[in-house]
Amino acid sequence: MMRSQGGLGVLLFDFHHLGRVERQFGGGAYQGLWAQVQPILDEVKAQVRTNDLLVRDERDTDLFLLFLASRRQGKPTFVASDIRKLCDRLEEFITPRVARLMLPYFRDRPRIDVGYGFVLHTPLEGEDRQILRLVEEARNSTLMRRSVRERDDRESLLQIIYNQDLWTAFQPIVEMESGNVMGFEALARGPRGTELEYPAALFGLASRFGLGDELERAARRQSFTDWQAFGAPARLFINTVPATVRDTSFLGRGVLDYLGPTLSPRFVTLEITEGQVIANINLYREAMHSFTELGFSFAIDDLGAGYSGLETLATLGASYLKIDMGLVRDVHQKRVNQQVVKAILELGAGVGATVIAEGIETKEEAETLRGIGLRYAQGYLFGRPRDPQVKVPTSSVG
Repeated sequence: MMRSQGGLGVLLFDFHHLGRVERQFGGGAYQGLWAQVQPILDEVKAQVRTNDLLVRDERDTDLFLLFLASRRQGKPTFVASDIRKLCDRLEEFITPRVARLMLPYFRDRPRIDVGYGFVLHTPLEGEDRQILRLVEEARNSTLMRRSVRERDDRESLLQIIYNQDLWTAFQPIVEMESGNVMGFEALARGPRGTELEYPAALFGLASRFGLGDELERAARRQSFTDWQAFGAPARLFINTVPATVRDTSFLGRGVLDYLGPTLSPRFVTLEITEGQVIANINLYREAMHSFTELGFSFAIDDLGAGYSGLETLATLGASYLKIDMGLVRDVHQKRVNQQVVKAILELGAGVGATVIAEGIETKEEAETLRGIGLRYAQGYLFGRPRDPQVKVPTSSVG
């Protein structure tokens, strides 16, 4: 190809994110994921010319190379803007598809990096060396394009946070027997209609750039603003991170500025994930008192998500225990999960905490949990997250 054309172009597809699956979940998961990626590569091949050559780099099996064959009719073999546009188009085609496949493993939405290179054929140098130089140029292009995109992504995130370009969805928490809404969980969303509208993408990006605390502070402020517009006479559950309990703008009576004139702390519950509590137990033990004295209550979120120390958690005096959706999923088919849920219910009864199960999606899951003794639930079966611009029916405060 290189000899007959007088030069050769190549696109390089970097799937290095898939290597994270092998390192954390094993070779079986990695091979299974690649089996799902292969049809996507087949679609890529179908979008380019018949004679273009798609191969795997045997030196680094997370790299694929697409060597670009003969010239298009009426066009020269190589136009820089054409190869760049093809690179952009295939990157945008592959990334969302592979990101969906990786959702079971990682909460962020990894991009697949694509770079390109071009080499002019010369008889003065070995052809194998020329090909290796071509691939190395594509590698460098991939790194450069990734660096530019990282800069753009960080600037976009800074803009979102500074301009408060966020909104909050509210998902109902219901009493299963009556269907009455006892509260809503505030769920942060990024700019509408963009990829960053989804919380996994938004907070994953913030974590990558070390801006998690800044985003959480902005999202928390926005949730109180949107709650006023939402107008539901129910309890507000709002997620927090360790930085919240040492954020000077959210400590003492200054926190009341967040709530506005109509929302009382008595109807606000701060949710902390189980893992964060275990890692910051002393910090939370000290900080919770200043919030509870103002009337706030606390919930321990994602209970049973893989940590331990339920007795320690119980001593914190949380008013609500929220069972992780991992325990809820297909609970009607998993007796071990049912036993764990029973243990959490007994723990809640012992310390006077209300237990809520998250992520319920099917009637079978709901019926099983209700049979075990669960009273309160949250999940798509009972209501999807609601836009604050849509009013809700009157309900009693729980």
